[in-house]
Amino acid sequence: MDTLPVELMRLVFSHCEPESVRNLREVTRMLADVGYEFLLSSRFTAVGWRNDIDRLHSIALHDRLRGSITSICIFLGELSYYDVWSTSWFQHFVTPPDHRNELMGSARQEFDRIERGRKAVGPLHLRADDLREACSSLPNLKEFEITFTKCPLQNDLLKDVFDYPSCRKLDRPQTYSNLDAIISSLHGVPLTSFKVDRLPLELFRSKDHRSHWFMHAQSFSSLETLNLTLDPSGLQGPSSAFKAVNGLGRILQLATNLRKLKLAFHPYSSENSKFALSFRELFYDFTYKQLTDLTLEGVSCEEEDLKYFLARHGATLRRLRLGGRGLAKPFEVSLGGIHMYEGNFKSLFTGLRAKIPKLERLHLEGIFECEHHDLPSHEAYNFYPLTNEDWEEVPRPKWVRSSRKTISCFPFEQYVLFGGPYPGNALAQQAY
Repeated sequence: MDTLPVELMRLVFSHCEPESVRNLREVTRMLADVGYEFLLSSRFTAVGWRNDIDRLHSIALHDRLRGSITSICIFLGELSYYDVWSTSWFQHFVTPPDHRNELMGSARQEFDRIERGRKAVGPLHLRADDLREACSSLPNLKEFEITFTKCPLQNDLLKDVFDYPSCRKLDRPQTYSNLDAIISSLHGVPLTSFKVDRLPLELFRSKDHRSHWFMHAQSFSSLETLNLTLDPSGLQGPSSAFKAVNGLGRILQLATNLRKLKLAFHPYSSENSKFALSFRELFYDFTYKQLTDLTLEGVSCEEEDLKYFLARHGATLRRLRLGGRGLAKPFEVSLGGIHMYEGNFKSLFTGLRAKIPKLERLHLEGIFECEHHDLPSHEAYNFYPLTNEDWEEVPRPKWVRSSRKTISCFPFEQYVLFGGPYPGNALAQQAY
């Protein structure tokens, strides 16, 4: 194999599993040398109970390995001890006692091991300097994700309870420090994708945090994808919400070259509620000139405000998703829909037909409802998902059944794209 061109050797390595890469490198010196760059996965995952930041730092300072990392995912999620065991016992209530005790005993051992490791390693922000040096030394780093909800654990019981929002806990002050440390570590890094699936919205209420993010997020100008799920449960009152939304807007407007934007609101303090959002306060008249994909979830808004925001992107917008799963438990209907406290969906969807001429796809998910229950214009729908966020078809969820009166959004998509009679007249449901 030493006689093969280097390009063919790399092609062979690119199709090998990690164990096969190691075995193949042991065959000859030439293969060992060519296969060096394939030792690491391009995606690096760091968790809080291992010395992963040390490992990332070592990779970033290694001349031959630093080019391997193109994506980093940092897991900051934690489980609430009491909620985990009460939920697990309920989930396995019908399981034979001996088997249930074995499952829960194994999970407790894993939980204790993780907590011991977390205490030994310490919070992420204590390693801010190493993380900053590592990120600035990775020449091919393009994607960064911070997750609190995508469980990396191998224990099946702990993985299952992570799907229950009530089982997740968040040390808010520590989370502020961790997020500040991460955003400062990305200063000057030309990312193309940045994602956070639980960002405390009150972070942007504070002048210090807001200024810190605004200073270090200047590199967001290179972003093509920005995916933010905001947790507004730490806000206290309208004034607090206004300051936080204003601060968030300053950060969002740094990402001038976005093609894909997702803004979701998951209020952990009230999982069924929607966050009252003014797009005028968030964006003023700012427009993303290249935006093709937009997702909005868990929002309560005015029809005209939403329609005006969408119309500003009508020249480029091709795919629009309204609603999502929200904080629904695995057996529940999707909760992250759209609520309108002024206007109605018929007027919104009719307006979109003319204002977004290049639209190719529309997806609706969750509970959609407008106010004024006593008026004929009142609308309420409960949409189940047809596709995932990559627009790939998904099977009908098990929780979809006639008693819940969940419906497909397909007729509404057809109406917006091609016209015809408005489907809401036949599909309108009771209030939720």
